[in-house]
Amino acid sequence: MRITEDIKVFHLLEEFPESEEVIRKYFAFFYQNRLEDIALKRLSIRGAFNVIDAPDNVREDFFKDLFEKLDITQPKNIIE
Repeated sequence: MRITEDIKVFHLLEEFPESEEVIRKYFAFFYQNRLEDIALKRLSIRGAFNVIDAPDNVREDFFKDLFEKLDITQPKNIIE
């Protein structure tokens, strides 16, 4: 599975359960408002960041932390 901004957050959690710590950190808004079951099943990573209006540097940090957590090499153009 290729991890890009277009993958649904739910699919990422399904495929890589160890990513939950990073997901919770960056998408805390959804957990704090008890929206994770609805929103994170339907939204892509890009969509979730758009909802919380995250700047590009936060998105880049997310992917850096995610790939570090999953112990995989980060592709160069992950954010398009």
